[in-house]
Amino acid sequence: VVEKGFSEAADSYIASLRAFGAMLQTHAFASPESEAQLAQRAIVRISEERVASPGFAEDFAGEGKDDMVVSKQLSLPFLVGTMIDAAMPHIKTLDDGAALKSALNVASKCGLKASDSAKWSELILATEKNLVDAFVDAETDEVLQVCGLEGLRSAMRHMSGVYVEGMVMSSHPGLSQRDVEIAMSKFYSSLFSPPIPTFEDTIKDAELRKVARSKTAQRVADVYRELYEVITSERGGYADLAFLGHDPDQVKTLLSL
Repeated sequence: VVEKGFSEAADSYIASLRAFGAMLQTHAFASPESEAQLAQRAIVRISEERVASPGFAEDFAGEGKDDMVVSKQLSLPFLVGTMIDAAMPHIKTLDDGAALKSALNVASKCGLKASDSAKWSELILATEKNLVDAFVDAETDEVLQVCGLEGLRSAMRHMSGVYVEGMVMSSHPGLSQRDVEIAMSKFYSSLFSPPIPTFEDTIKDAELRKVARSKTAQRVADVYRELYEVITSERGGYADLAFLGHDPDQVKTLLSL
């Protein structure tokens, strides 16, 4: 009777846990906390409760098949997996990723094995990378606009869409000799103090900020290299290349952080 009651209690716990996970978005809508922060709170509270209560212990005494099922249901991996899997589709900011990493850290201190936490850590890190890349994409566009290369990049993309054999870059609107000279002059002037963002307002983690700044600088350097290579090729069609003050490697060095 006791074992049956314990099994029923475990089933009720699992049902509640899954229901909470399924309703994260609804709960977040009515709360100042995000889905990830709500999941973090659940993981932390239950993990710490397990430490204080033998009822949640993974070494539940029992050797039968049903006992093993109950033990798995009450385990930390089940708790963490259920909550993180429910929260991952709703991660929108790096703060959300930090909340789930914090929850994993607490769960690890409460007994979650490193081998169990590894897959969720990797999943969170991959999501953070995607978020950082999105920030970098947006900021790269802004930097190119400020430093003068965005107009050339846009015009070159348009040219690629209408290119026919024999067309030269210098004859395309926005890519004339004067257009390129003005843009390059503005870009070279910006290299004295490159407008690479600090990301302090959007990325709290110092290491991720460093990665984002480095990626932004690299992408700006890549755009310059792409423009430089086309301008100096036969496809460029420019009579005088004296306006090119730096080669791509020099620009990359000047943009290095």
